[in-house]
Amino acid sequence: MAHTHSVRRALVAASGLAVLALAQAQAPADDPAWTGVARAADVIAARQALMAELERLMEPIDIATTGAESDPAALREAAGTVATMLLAVPHLFPPTTNLYDPEAEQPQTLALPAIWENFDAFYAMATAASAAATEMAATTDPAALPDAARKLRASCDACHAPYLRPYVPRQVSEEDLNFDFDSIFQKD
Repeated sequence: MAHTHSVRRALVAASGLAVLALAQAQAPADDPAWTGVARAADVIAARQALMAELERLMEPIDIATTGAESDPAALREAAGTVATMLLAVPHLFPPTTNLYDPEAEQPQTLALPAIWENFDAFYAMATAASAAATEMAATTDPAALPDAARKLRASCDACHAPYLRPYVPRQVSEEDLNFDFDSIFQKD
């Protein structure tokens, strides 16, 4: 299992470096290698997949915040992987993926325009979250892991608050309560 995470970390790091290298040059509109231009929807899908994997890795870390018994080595390994992945996160938000539609019930992306309005702040928050994960990965005292896990979760939540559309559950309306179900069924 440790080998799988090491391979995953190396792949994520390599992907991040590749994105950085691409960002060094100007993006020609007709060059398919500029995925932010040529394949914005694919970039959005990639970052959504990365975020889903980050949340999967955060599950045991979040459980550790409660003080529940956890495997310290597994927590440190998960935190190390999270740290590496968080370094790649800002590079998956080129300006061409600023496609949030506040009117859409299911928008193409939940990333809010605030990311691109102050990208340096967004970048700094992702870097800070990576640092919190790195700190947790280096925590050798098992008793200190819950506090390190809380710090990591807080850094993730601090970034989500201004930059991710909040979840708002649907509300039951008066119209819903008074819907005439009989009207939609045919009578024999």
